[in-house]
Amino acid sequence: MAPKTCMLHFEADAYRIQDIRGRTCFHWERTVIVRHPLHLPGYITACSTIVDGTQSTPANTMRFSTLLAASFLPVALAAPYPPKALIEWTTTVTKSFAWFNGEVPAIDQLILDDPSNEEKTIWGVLKSKDEFSKLVKFIEEDEDSVKFLDDKHKGLTFFAPDNDAINRIHERFGHPHLFGNGGDDERKKHFIHDAILYATLPQTINYSQFGRNSTLATELAAKDGTFGGYHRRIKVHSDTFPPKVIINNYVEVTDKDIKASNGVIHKVNAPIFVPFDAMDSIFAYIKETSISAAGILKINLQDSLEFNSKGNKKAYSGDNDRHGRGSPATTFFVPTNKAWEKLPEDLRFFLFSEAGESTLRKLIAFHTIPSEIVFSEWVRSASGDKDVTRATDGDGDISFEWDRHFPTLVNQKLPVHSKKTKSPLPGSQSYNVEFQAHGIYATIIDNPAQNGVVHVLDDVLSPRQVEGEDESKNSQDWEQWKDWLYDWSKKT
Repeated sequence: MAPKTCMLHFEADAYRIQDIRGRTCFHWERTVIVRHPLHLPGYITACSTIVDGTQSTPANTMRFSTLLAASFLPVALAAPYPPKALIEWTTTVTKSFAWFNGEVPAIDQLILDDPSNEEKTIWGVLKSKDEFSKLVKFIEEDEDSVKFLDDKHKGLTFFAPDNDAINRIHERFGHPHLFGNGGDDERKKHFIHDAILYATLPQTINYSQFGRNSTLATELAAKDGTFGGYHRRIKVHSDTFPPKVIINNYVEVTDKDIKASNGVIHKVNAPIFVPFDAMDSIFAYIKETSISAAGILKINLQDSLEFNSKGNKKAYSGDNDRHGRGSPATTFFVPTNKAWEKLPEDLRFFLFSEAGESTLRKLIAFHTIPSEIVFSEWVRSASGDKDVTRATDGDGDISFEWDRHFPTLVNQKLPVHSKKTKSPLPGSQSYNVEFQAHGIYATIIDNPAQNGVVHVLDDVLSPRQVEGEDESKNSQDWEQWKDWLYDWSKKT
């Protein structure tokens, strides 16, 4: 096993070791207590370390599952206070006992928090760290954002891109507003403030808790006439093995649980941008969705997915009654190129020919739910109707299952099914979500858009299909398309 490198911080008389799977080791007065939050029976790793060239001393106390019956060598720390520096694990696991999937967890990170952080606000912590200097400069352009992150009475979660993350974006896109050197001052301040609010959650959420939800509301309320005026959401994808948290499909948490007096900071490898409208979201994944994009443009259905607020200064004024051109709320199930390629070749030729244009329009319209924002665990109507699904916050069991039928752009309702269940891994805090449209599982769910949400399908939905039937029946419908598709198109 290769040596690990980790960051060490000084914290008075209490040491904390945290590995990438969330296992925590506490050290008080030269005594190490090992505790695994998953409480997995017989799941423990023992290792010896060298800290700054000094061999660590085995601790005297261990705490573990009562079902564990094995000899072990405990994790230990050197008695003297280590400096704030990089530590190399020159020896790693020396003897391990793991009965969970036959895997041996490796200690990946040694964290000893700086106690002064907990006396600083999120803004204070950012200013104190050189790695966030470019982000600090960006935020200082808007005094409202500074006041927001410096509010001692809040309890927030903030996703902070470091200097390297900002450099990469600058080199790739050169966005003027991101670096404070373009546009009028008022517009720039609103851009900054929206960006900060969208990168902030209104509650403190630690890294281990991200697996509980597929999406989370941010501090940014929609004030441009879209999204029903609700708070915009971020998508959260959490993997257990190996541990990883991805935000909105492209931002990864690289350092976690940096504590502040008014919340917690998670360092990320890219800024989290406020999402585009649903049509632009499809273009963002053009390699996978180019056929759907071409079909939408061919039949001129983009107004059902777009919301154009460009050039309207009121978009940044904070007024919530502004209306732009396009659709202020929509849900779209976008078929991938793979989905279209599953169709019979003669059907594809027909749909994208002049003769099949009307049928293609109605077929894509069947994948579109207007005036509704349908996430897997959060459903809202643009009219302001309240969600009928079960709440997904809190500390208890947040499992649920629901079935609803939503009107589409054609005269036919689309059945949608969502099921959220707790992970079967013992002690895990994560949940799994299954999301279906007309019996077809979505392969990528809950992609937030300015005016709604986009879900990805590897099958084109058959409007002929009887509710509750599965993918095989969907495929059979398309094989028999000449028997029913012409009649369906005329009736809808």
